[in-house]
Amino acid sequence: MSTFADLEKYLEQLPDRVMDDVSHLVAETATEYFKESFRTKSFDGNPWKDGVPKPTGSLMIESGNLQNSITPAIITPERVVISAGNDKVDYARPHNEGFNGSVTINPFRRKNGQDVKQHTRQMNIPQRQFMGNANELATRLIERIQQYLKTIL
Repeated sequence: MSTFADLEKYLEQLPDRVMDDVSHLVAETATEYFKESFRTKSFDGNPWKDGVPKPTGSLMIESGNLQNSITPAIITPERVVISAGNDKVDYARPHNEGFNGSVTINPFRRKNGQDVKQHTRQMNIPQRQFMGNANELATRLIERIQQYLKTIL
């Protein structure tokens, strides 16, 4: 199994003329890997902590918005950044990193018409990482880049 340090050394040895294609390959592979975490319910071989059973959806998937928010944000030969979350998905970071603390709940109206005033709530969200450096991903990236290089040589 490779590490991200191995991957960085490997990428440094590649000729500049293939790095544009390789950066797109890295972005595609990383995005696939991060989205796959929702199917396997694990990250880098580490299973997620169990959650409270729900009548609909599955652990970390109810609407699919979090999983679908995972997209490449920057793709250059020097840097690839994959991001998660958006205006509708402001809970990406707490789920990926875990969170224990107080949050402010803004006033809202329930479907039954009842008004709820602003209040604070104590939250304890266990970490269920789906993005970040993963040795499994580093191995997969090296394999895919090697396959690509074989096709162009």
